[in-house]
Amino acid sequence: MEVMIISALAMVLIFLAFIIGLHYGSKVKHNEVIEMPTINPIKVVKKNIEQAKAEKQQEKEKIIEEINLSNIDSYDGTGIGQKDFPKE
Repeated sequence: MEVMIISALAMVLIFLAFIIGLHYGSKVKHNEVIEMPTINPIKVVKKNIEQAKAEKQQEKEKIIEEINLSNIDSYDGTGIGQKDFPKE
């Protein structure tokens, strides 16, 4: 039983190595540049911070747009029923 499990695992690993070899071999055949993926933790953290800021800004813009549309719908010539905008 153990031999069958080890054999199956070995076949999967060999198949995976074959697929990866085909991928990079086709890049070499077409003279494409193969770059090693580099993971720089500082760049990842900066990217995450920028993404969070962008999401927060989009959320603020969405809220302001909803308030604007609500104020337009409820406008009757007076300030009654108008919503205030959130402070920064």
